[in-house]
Amino acid sequence: MEEQQAGSRQIGDALHSMNDSTIEVRTASAEMAEGNKQILKEVQNLQNATVTMKDSIKEMSIGARKINETGSELHDVSNIMKDSINKIGNEIDLFKV
Repeated sequence: MEEQQAGSRQIGDALHSMNDSTIEVRTASAEMAEGNKQILKEVQNLQNATVTMKDSIKEMSIGARKINETGSELHDVSNIMKDSINKIGNEIDLFKV
């Protein structure tokens, strides 16, 4: 009987220890799941920020292209005006006072 009682106590202790381990594993799993949710949320935030940056860079590229086009057009207009001024000057030089 004493041996059976001792065996029963050992089984009870082992079951109690297993129960404690199960609770610890369950708690750790819940913490890991919450951590994973936070990581996924931060990854989504990073993806959103990347999309925003990509769109901003695209807008900046369009703006830079327009600035270059305007600069080229201004250069062309400047050359036309220079030619016109030279022609007017040549015409004025034909007059004698």
